[in-house]
Amino acid sequence: MERRSPLLPLFVFVGLTAGGCSEYHFIPEGSEPKEAEDVVVFDTAEPEEIPPEPVEPPMAVVTPDGIAPGIHCGLYEEVVVVQNLGVGPLEVEDVRLIGDGWAKSHRALPVTLLTEETLRIRMSSTGGTGRLVILSNDPDVPAREVPLHVEQDAPPMVTIITPTGGDVLSPGAATRFEAVVTDDVDLPETLHLQWNSSVDGTLSTAPAAPDGVAAFDWNASEWATGDHLVDLTATDSCDHGAVDSVGFCQNEGYTEDSIDLESWNFEGSARWDVDNSWVELTAPITTQAGTAFQTTSTVSSDAVNIDFEFYVSGGSGADGISLTAIDAERMSSFVGGTGGGIGYYGLPGWSIEVDTWYNSEHNDPTTGDHVSVHIDGDVDTPLAWAALPEMEDGGWHMGSVEVVGSHMRVWVDGTLYIDESISGLSTFDAYVGFTAATGGSTNYHLIDALEVEGFICE
Repeated sequence: MERRSPLLPLFVFVGLTAGGCSEYHFIPEGSEPKEAEDVVVFDTAEPEEIPPEPVEPPMAVVTPDGIAPGIHCGLYEEVVVVQNLGVGPLEVEDVRLIGDGWAKSHRALPVTLLTEETLRIRMSSTGGTGRLVILSNDPDVPAREVPLHVEQDAPPMVTIITPTGGDVLSPGAATRFEAVVTDDVDLPETLHLQWNSSVDGTLSTAPAAPDGVAAFDWNASEWATGDHLVDLTATDSCDHGAVDSVGFCQNEGYTEDSIDLESWNFEGSARWDVDNSWVELTAPITTQAGTAFQTTSTVSSDAVNIDFEFYVSGGSGADGISLTAIDAERMSSFVGGTGGGIGYYGLPGWSIEVDTWYNSEHNDPTTGDHVSVHIDGDVDTPLAWAALPEMEDGGWHMGSVEVVGSHMRVWVDGTLYIDESISGLSTFDAYVGFTAATGGSTNYHLIDALEVEGFICE
């Protein structure tokens, strides 16, 4: 008979207990059920749907939000940056430019910008007003506008005030060129100025004053005679320039102050008085003859105006002075006879004498002081004459002579004494100068404030 192990039933029981105690509850018959909390209940209801997380929006930020640099030189350029500072992707759909004078460039659109990514829009303008419109899916501002305005720098304004067009300038007159300059940005004194002559080139580059006045002094002795066209050009910091012009004519001639006195030809008793800055033709010494001629340049004998001051006093009363235009081609000497010859006797050309001594042997027309016109040093034949008031009064007197063609006009101290055509007055290149003489009687014969103007301008 097979023997059974006494432990087997226990093993099986324990095994069943161990294997099923976590899933099954065995309730012995007659026992009370456990509390509901100890009972596993299986839920068969449908699960609730979980809502999706919200999508973060994009946000377009535009820098700068406006372009207005004011006045600018040349082409203005700036970059407008569109940046997504939101979380969601930013769709830049279009970029539109409204207005004149502006241009833009950027990469092809539409474009998607992730967070912090950018779109660069290059802007350029030569001047104008407009708007840059950026269209995107930004829910708050789908159309952002950037106002645009730039002004192009304007050139300066230049107006020459003096001289005026067609003016004729005298070599002895102080001529000041003046203009007014302004600019929309630069101060007048910072503008670059240049006065330029069609004949002599650059005349001045002096800056304007703070009030806008630009000026320089025209020195007739430095510049060519004849017709000129003078321009004033003003250039600003943008290198924009403006110009105004004036046409005029400069007569030939010179003044005592504008010529080199060493170029004068002094002969006989004549000398330059350094202490007094005048020409001394004679001192009050008997039987003297002195002449002084400017020999650097000539003037036309029949188209000239001459102003000068003279002094005929300080001695016993003789003989007088002359203003002489000596013929540069025919002359052989600068000094003529003494005494009644008044230093011009025998000199070719024309002479106007102020005679203070009566010389009957020279056919003086009056016993008193007089002014007269002579040709080729012929002291005996006055072609025109007029009596003068007393010249030997210890004072300076003003003489003026104008020759146009054969017509001559002569003033002394502002009074017109001779105004007529002169027979035998011809055209030649002349050196202008002065002569004087003494004989048995004497005087100082002095010349000052000389101004010679040749009429070459029409």
